[in-house]
Amino acid sequence: LDGIFQMPYGCFEQTSSATYPNILVLDYMRRNKQIKPEIEMKALNFINIGYQRLLSYEVKGGGFEWFGKAPAHNVLTAYGLMEFSDMAKVYDVDPKVIERTRNWLYSKQKGDGSWPPDQGGIAEGAINAFQGATLRTTAYIAWALAESGQSDRQLNKALDYIIRKSDGEDDNYTLALCANAFAAAKRNDEARDFINRLLATKEEE
Repeated sequence: LDGIFQMPYGCFEQTSSATYPNILVLDYMRRNKQIKPEIEMKALNFINIGYQRLLSYEVKGGGFEWFGKAPAHNVLTAYGLMEFSDMAKVYDVDPKVIERTRNWLYSKQKGDGSWPPDQGGIAEGAINAFQGATLRTTAYIAWALAESGQSDRQLNKALDYIIRKSDGEDDNYTLALCANAFAAAKRNDEARDFINRLLATKEEE
């Protein structure tokens, strides 16, 4: 497992591609009492470098972008929020970073509880898949907020929007994000409903 640890480099996305696995593996090794002091020191050093690099991509006024240039991107910022929340389990993350990232996301929430997808950014992979998909974007951001420990009226407003807009939704990726959002928010009955909808689409061979 310690072979997974890598030195972070590059933009926000590339830095995360090394830092996030470093976080998850360190957490796993600690919980399973498989960590050695020298390996732990190496992992924490890499995580510290990744943390400092990620902070350098915070946009003035809030949120994150691949290179720290305005405007910030809501989906990338939500990913960062999840990353910082998991990082806080193994590393001393400034709580104000999580708080202001969360507050920035809420400042972009629409009156109906949704987050339309931001335009621009590096449109590839998941970011490209979110273009024009308000339900999918809202589910992802709500999931990130719930994972960060948030539970309040604004989050519930987003979750209620998901319930209203998900009737007839047949995209499995979107349904999975909805399930994750409700599971993280501990609204288990609704999470189970989305999981059952996913199970209903399963094809067995």
